[in-house]
Amino acid sequence: MRQRAIALVVLLTVGSTVYFAYRWRQAEHLRTETMRWTRAVMDSLGSTLTPPGPPVGPEGRDSVYWQWVATTAQLQSRRWQAAVRHWAELRSSTLDESDIEDLRRQGLQNPPRDLRESLASHPELIPFPGVLGGTMMILPDDKIALLRSPYAFAEFDDGHINGVMLVKYAVLPGGHIEWKRLWATLD
Repeated sequence: MRQRAIALVVLLTVGSTVYFAYRWRQAEHLRTETMRWTRAVMDSLGSTLTPPGPPVGPEGRDSVYWQWVATTAQLQSRRWQAAVRHWAELRSSTLDESDIEDLRRQGLQNPPRDLRESLASHPELIPFPGVLGGTMMILPDDKIALLRSPYAFAEFDDGHINGVMLVKYAVLPGGHIEWKRLWATLD
């Protein structure tokens, strides 16, 4: 009976190791793809557009053509900025597109941003008091890693000491997010 229990523990350990190795490999692949795409965007932002010179004659720089060139350049710049913001928000996330769509159906407009902002606004989840007059805060943005739904990993500190915690979330009707701390430790 004892050997059977040990065999089961070993089997579960090997199974979880294989699963996490697979997830790690997926995350590395996604990171590589994101880095490749980000480099392409940044290279394109660094490239220059050289439209033809101003028209010769009375039309000058106030022509419809120049207004069109300026408007097109602004729109393209905004598209690139939006794309860079989108990938920056997803870089600390293992949420895939189906997870994001599920969260949108539950009422979140921009799930990665909404989850990070909501978690950062709940310092009461931190089980440790601040020291030397500091106040414990959850560090926003890239210090919050969104794991597979419904988990997140966050760093916190008070300026003197810091720690990490694993939390679980639930999206309630109306897009409200409820958080539950599963584990926390000080560094």
